[in-house]
Formats: sequence, C-alpha cells, structure tokens
Amino acid sequence: MKRMTIGMSLCLVAGSLFLSGCATPIAQPVATPQPCKERLGTFKSVEYQNVILAPGFADAGANKKAAKKIDDLLIAGMGNVFPGMKVGVQTNSPATDKTLVIRPVIKRIKFIGGAARFWVGAMAGSSAVLMQVDYIDKGSGSLLSSTEFYRVANAWGGGMSMGGTDNMMLSEIVQDVITYTVSNR
Repeated sequence: MKRMTIGMSLCLVAGSLFLSGCATPIAQPVATPQPCKERLGTFKSVEYQNVILAPGFADAGANKKAAKKIDDLLIAGMGNVFPGMKVGVQTNSPATDKTLVIRPVIKRIKFIGGAARFWVGAMAGSSAVLMQVDYIDKGSGSLLSSTEFYRVANAWGGGMSMGGTDNMMLSEIVQDVITYTVSNR
C-alpha cells in the first residue's frame, strides 16, 4: 500500500512537471515603445552595428545561433528600409554627414534549439527574447530612441511544432524592429 502511494505520488509529480514545462524568467517590458526624437528618414547615411548578445547569455550555443539569425534577418530587413546601409561599422569612426547608428542588443534570451525540442519537447520550456535597439545620431551622440522589443514562443507550441514556433519568434521580433523603424522613418 505504501509503495503504491509513493508510486502514484511520483507519477503525479512527473505528470505535473511534464504539463508545466520549465519556466522562462524573461519578462515583457512594461514601457510601450515611444517615437524617435527625430524622424529617421532625415539622416543621409545609416550605420548598422551587428547584434550584441549580453554576456550572461552568450555561453549557450542555441542562444548564439539565435542571435546570429536575428542579426542576419535584421541586416536584410534594415537594408530594405535603408538602401546603402553600412553594416558592422565601429562607433569610433567619424561621421562624415548626418549619420544614424542602429545598435541592437539582446539583453536576455532563452532559445530552445531543435535537438532539445526533439528529445524533451515542451519540458524544455518556452523560448523568449528581450532586445533593445538604440537609434543614435552619430554626429551629436544623442540617443534618439532606446526601445525594447519582446517575443515569446510557448513550450507547448515549440514541442508540437518541433521548434517551428521557436524559430518563428526570431522572425517576429525582427519584424517588430523593422515595423518600428519604418513607422519612425
């Protein structure tokens, strides 16, 4: 009888863990995006700095791959918004004309890769990303906007799609940044 009670208790605990997945402690920002202080279309040239991944999140291989994908998608998308955009320019290079600098930083990320989704499914938890994008007037050094963007892909969706929703989350956060940029152009 005692063995049966312990076995049922273990099954109940395992089942509740399976149903809940692992928590993802990345919270959505409370502030809503504010418009830029100056229209982005007034700048003669645009410099894009590659995505920076916050040090505490750069150790995980899946996070590095996700940051690389975000960077690639942002370069392609921003290149459509600002044809002739310079990519990977150092901040200390002099501004020759009215220059806009776009600096994306992934502040927090938990990305569940395809292998983890295959083997563990929803129990690997949700994927989430919090990214801050700074828009800077290079000549004056003034910060035109520092906006945070957030996306999440829930554990069950990731498990059922074998990581499809996790990868879609990366495309969606890039689209959020591009939409914000276009609306402030």
